[in-house]
Amino acid sequence: MAKKDLFENMNITDNSYLLDDNLLASEVKTGRSNEETVKLSELEEFPGHPFMVNTENEDFEELVESIKENGLIYPILVRPVAGGEKYQIISGHRRVAASKVAGLSEIPAIIRPMDEFEATVLMVHSNLYRPEISIKEKALAYRLCHDAEKHQGKHLGGDTAVNIGEKASDSRRKVYRYIRLSYLSDLLLDAVDKKRMPINVGIELSYLTQKTQEQLSEIIEEYHMLPSIEQAAVLRKLSIEHGDISKEKMIALLLGEEKKKAAKTSVSFKKKDIQDFFAPDTEVDRMSEIIMQLLAKYRDGALKDFID
Repeated sequence: MAKKDLFENMNITDNSYLLDDNLLASEVKTGRSNEETVKLSELEEFPGHPFMVNTENEDFEELVESIKENGLIYPILVRPVAGGEKYQIISGHRRVAASKVAGLSEIPAIIRPMDEFEATVLMVHSNLYRPEISIKEKALAYRLCHDAEKHQGKHLGGDTAVNIGEKASDSRRKVYRYIRLSYLSDLLLDAVDKKRMPINVGIELSYLTQKTQEQLSEIIEEYHMLPSIEQAAVLRKLSIEHGDISKEKMIALLLGEEKKKAAKTSVSFKKKDIQDFFAPDTEVDRMSEIIMQLLAKYRDGALKDFID
């Protein structure tokens, strides 16, 4: 039996207005019996909504101007909450933001009662049709679906996150790699999202405890260096075996690799040549650690203002 579309499984047949904020008025079906007008003050954000609303780009400005001229042509999708006194936005966060900027006080909405699972699936599914979606947005979105299915004990035939991923041309393996990334701390996930850290490194680090991830983030900021895939794999193994990893142990691992790289260049210093730069009681290992920190900063251009 052929798998039904996610919206069809929920008995929603006219979903075009959910999937594209740039539809023309002529392309939107009218006469929806459950369409009503709601006040913007009655709307609530979807909890944990992972998709960013970019209010700075040209498309958003064009949407604002269109709403000023024509009003909001196609409705948002909401569900009643708080005993029907408020409405939670399922699809249309961008339209709501643009309507506020355009000065509207109320807008058309499709009001549909639904549970947490249905709301999560519809919210994620409708946003995945956007032209640009970041790694972070996908990771958090697929995780929301995965957790909703697990906690509510419901599904739409098979693995919900995977079914939604297929609509966005993401394979099962890719969906679960995204979900794995959602276990990263905010700073580490941002590093992956901004392409400063490879995805495979991020996946390895996602197995570290939150405390260890926070300390690793501090090390990355302090030493201006990122773990290699080999180092990340070692950290994952240590975390699985021992739980939290001390900051000192992580520094030793990361700087140890830097020392090996430096040794390959056959560069060495005599203590008498550098001891004037350190306090008299500074140990050799501490001198080496400080030098490696400075080299890491030099490599990343942090010292360019101090070196001719």
